[in-house]
Amino acid sequence: MKHSYYGKKLSRTSNERRRLFQGLARDLILRGKVTTTLAKAKAVQPLVEKIITNAKKGTNAGVNEVRKVLADKVSVDAFLRDAKTRFAARTSGYTRIIKLGVLRSDASKMATLSFVDERVEMDVIVPKKNTTGKNDEKKQVKTKKAPVSTKTKVKKTKTVKK
Repeated sequence: MKHSYYGKKLSRTSNERRRLFQGLARDLILRGKVTTTLAKAKAVQPLVEKIITNAKKGTNAGVNEVRKVLADKVSVDAFLRDAKTRFAARTSGYTRIIKLGVLRSDASKMATLSFVDERVEMDVIVPKKNTTGKNDEKKQVKTKKAPVSTKTKVKKTKTVKK
């Protein structure tokens, strides 16, 4: 009988499963999307949804829960700054799963777990000083979408044999 059990075990112990979910959640937050198996994506999606809701609330208990799940200071700070602006228009459904097909090697179903909304970055634009002597103190805020991928380009160099 299956009483009082929640979630998939994914053929792992509880510590291995916890670390797997931490890694997937951290990669999703830093990169914007993660390609993994469908079972892992379905297992980590509720965890990510809950920490987004806790981060939006901004309470001490919610922030501690986010820190406990992510366990990385850089990703926690970036996530807490980003959560209130990025997910302000939604009350739930922050992530989506897109099915990709099966792997040829072991026929496991692959999926992409990604955020529904794009990242919003705010830049403050300071106006130029007027030549008439009047100084406008107003600041304008400009929003733009950040790039999704964080890949860096590597410059290839040729080696010459003598």
